Amino acid sequence: MEENVTAVAEESAAVDGSVAIAPAEEALPPVQQRRHINRAKLQDNIWGWIFCIPLIVGTVWFVYAALIMAILISFTGFSIGGMSTQTLMECLGNLGENIYKTTPIEFIDGRPVVGATYSDPFYWYKTIFTTFGTMPGAVDAAGNVYKMNAMGAHMFNTVFYMIGIPIGMVLSMFFAVCMSRDIKGGSVFRVLYYIPCVASSISIVYTFKILFNEAGVMNSLFGSEGLNWMGGELTWNSVMGTNVKNAFMDTQFWCQGLLQKCVIIIMSVWKGLGGTIILYVAGLSGVNAATKEAAQIDGASGWKIFWKVTMPDLYPVIFYNIVTSVIGGMQIYAEPVLLFGESTALDAISNTSGYVSLVWKYGIFPQGNSGKMPSAGAAYGMFLAVIIFVLTLFQFWLDSRKKD
Repeated sequence: MEENVTAVAEESAAVDGSVAIAPAEEALPPVQQRRHINRAKLQDNIWGWIFCIPLIVGTVWFVYAALIMAILISFTGFSIGGMSTQTLMECLGNLGENIYKTTPIEFIDGRPVVGATYSDPFYWYKTIFTTFGTMPGAVDAAGNVYKMNAMGAHMFNTVFYMIGIPIGMVLSMFFAVCMSRDIKGGSVFRVLYYIPCVASSISIVYTFKILFNEAGVMNSLFGSEGLNWMGGELTWNSVMGTNVKNAFMDTQFWCQGLLQKCVIIIMSVWKGLGGTIILYVAGLSGVNAATKEAAQIDGASGWKIFWKVTMPDLYPVIFYNIVTSVIGGMQIYAEPVLLFGESTALDAISNTSGYVSLVWKYGIFPQGNSGKMPSAGAAYGMFLAVIIFVLTLFQFWLDSRKKD
């Protein structure tokens, strides 16, 4: 019976002129036609990659590769021009075994001393907390020079400068709101306030040196003629007429240093005001006008509209300014050095230098027989990178909680 059915099917296929399709052939996927190449689009992509290659190569080499190399060097005793004869590759080859291979060097209170052997790859990270420097000013009753942890002193200076971040944000917000109103000459004011951002840092520094001179404009405004903001030797004892012997009352770091740091804060705020104003003006232009109009119709005051309508729409701009300002503030270096100079001695605490100056001191300036110590500078730099990374993560964590 089955043979008859098969024979009938074959006869009908022959009559119709069709051929039966095998099951294996039915399972084959259809052949896709080759897509036509858009030559104009391909040419645009090629030119785009050509222009991006320098940026990609520069970022990979000068950022990521340099970061990895700095991390590795920080666990070695690599020096340049010093008594140690290790090359960079030899230091990396002995990573974790002996931080000094030929002529070991020990740092005590920032001074290099030959003759000690260390095999601890975390040596430089420990010296960050154990290196002390002399504070500018007097000595105690026993004739001992006041000392302070070098990292703590320079980190205090750095954190103190960050007081200018909220001050600058409030001022820039105020000026941005004023400039966003329909007043004549608003564009002119925007240009005037942005000029400090494009002005030369050297010219700004010399301008502030003249402003805060003993006979300068600032002393005339404050009625403090003769006060030397820039290079005095004030201590709290000299100001109050006392003779208390302790590091706070008898050193310049806590008195004259505060005056000098205030000058840097004022200059930094004034210099960065224009860029922040432009960002806030751009953010204010994107505030929902319909929501503001509805709030006005409901009888909301201008202050409530600003806090309940304008500020929420400006939050992305505010968050961006806070994150970038904190990252930049932790890396401050040029302004204190240009205004007050920089001491290259490791055992000297500066009134104004920020934390980054320690990276420069170890990595750039020779220190006696030890020469330049890029390994120590890399360790100080990695410690700062960790602090900035933690602060940035904390800010993003607060931002995520606000959104939730």
